[in-house]
Amino acid sequence: MDKEDTAFKLVELYVREVSKSHEKRQMGLDTIMNAYFYALMRIERKQKEMEAIGTAIQREASLKKEEAPEIPKPKEEAFEFE
Repeated sequence: MDKEDTAFKLVELYVREVSKSHEKRQMGLDTIMNAYFYALMRIERKQKEMEAIGTAIQREASLKKEEAPEIPKPKEEAFEFE
């Protein structure tokens, strides 16, 4: 689902919940449009944050691989049973 659809569904849910409640709240077109663009902006911001976190994790993982010393494997000794 793309971010525009997600923002639309969030606003749709918001309007549905407000209309179900017993509050007599006036919601004009401007209020609904502002809610849509606010939801869209939040989704885009979260998407950018998640991309930045993913990049930081990948960079950290690559640094740890470079810094980690190799642990030598123990030599296998041949045991003779009598």
